[in-house]
Amino acid sequence: MENRRHFIKNGLMLCLGAGSALAGGTALAFPSTGTKRWGMIIDSARCSGCQSCMVACKLQNDTAPGSFNTTITERESGTYPNAGIRFEANLCRHCTDAPCVSACPTGAAFVHESGLVMTDWKRCDGNGACIDACPYEARFHDIRFENKTDKCDLCLHRISQGLVPACVENCSSGARIFGRLDKPEGEFARYLQSIPASQQKTGAVFIIAADKKGGR
Repeated sequence: MENRRHFIKNGLMLCLGAGSALAGGTALAFPSTGTKRWGMIIDSARCSGCQSCMVACKLQNDTAPGSFNTTITERESGTYPNAGIRFEANLCRHCTDAPCVSACPTGAAFVHESGLVMTDWKRCDGNGACIDACPYEARFHDIRFENKTDKCDLCLHRISQGLVPACVENCSSGARIFGRLDKPEGEFARYLQSIPASQQKTGAVFIIAADKKGGR
């Protein structure tokens, strides 16, 4: 089965729903999720640094060599005799007021009906404005395809099929918790309660620092 990146590159992703379009005329070459709004919470205290999320994402999305939609960085913390190692995840936060969207001169960066930030490769010309605008350095050029911009799309193609993102499915420590922001349930709901309401409005991906109490 072709992965998500091949679908987008070949323009073969099925647009669910006749006449589906965004305001301003941006055609949706992406699966529909209706009114559901999805999100992910990463508990840094649970992360073991195994990088399974990076490997799963790379295999799923076929990103450019040396580029990853999600990364795990090892950091030293504390001082002797209480020194330790912590792991920090980074990826697109799918910002509500996304700087990349407002910076994109071609309209290639847009907000999907699910609230997730997407990139329409049919409109992307590789100018890099969105890359410069991203405060998380989560976007990158794909040198294989005219430097068009790639990034995490939270595996929208999997979500539309009732699956979870590849990184969530393969996180052995359970550090990545996925769910609906509009209808949170179970562990996702408990974690979401630990995130200030004001912060919940800023995007769809939230990272809880290792020294913060999560919703476990």
